[in-house]
Amino acid sequence: MGDLSSVIDGQEIVKLYSDYKLSMQQIADKLHISSSGVRHHLVKHGIHRRSLSEAIFSINATRFGKEAFKLKNITTTKDRELLIAGTMLYWGEGAKKGGTVNFVNSNPEMIVVFLRFLRKICGISEDRLKALIHLYPDHDEERLINFWSKVTQIPRKRFYRSFVHIGKAGTYKRRSQYGTLALSYSDKRLLNTILAWIDEYKSKLGK
Repeated sequence: MGDLSSVIDGQEIVKLYSDYKLSMQQIADKLHISSSGVRHHLVKHGIHRRSLSEAIFSINATRFGKEAFKLKNITTTKDRELLIAGTMLYWGEGAKKGGTVNFVNSNPEMIVVFLRFLRKICGISEDRLKALIHLYPDHDEERLINFWSKVTQIPRKRFYRSFVHIGKAGTYKRRSQYGTLALSYSDKRLLNTILAWIDEYKSKLGK
């Protein structure tokens, strides 16, 4: 018996791969054919295979339910101001390497502005947003978790175990009564998008 891929509609495979972002193995499992049969139809219709990073991104979205971010169409002055504010905050306080958007600050107002940027401009998937508190032994951890959960609107279950800085001389509470909050959103494409915005504004402001 020949490969069942011979009787499969190639256009359906193309649609599942290109429009629904399924992996070749996901398509093979769905249509009960071999992955080589899927590859045959993609090549036949001139469909280029995804890069490794694109493939991982698609699998996260389709198999593990990790939704992609959805950038907002900037149409108002207020949106533009928030885009600039969030980009500048990340330029100063964000991690530039790796595959995760990491923003660390002790100022609740800055945290709120950056979260508004992530939610309203970047269109992040809320369930993928995590938080971690850096504190010192003389802080009240329970109070800080409650405080930052209320400020950020991130439920306690999405807070990592707090990082306690032990062995530091003196008290840190007077200088930063709420400790320091680290926001993280694991999405390399979003990180690269924000870094591209930074480069754009660096270029504009540097002239």
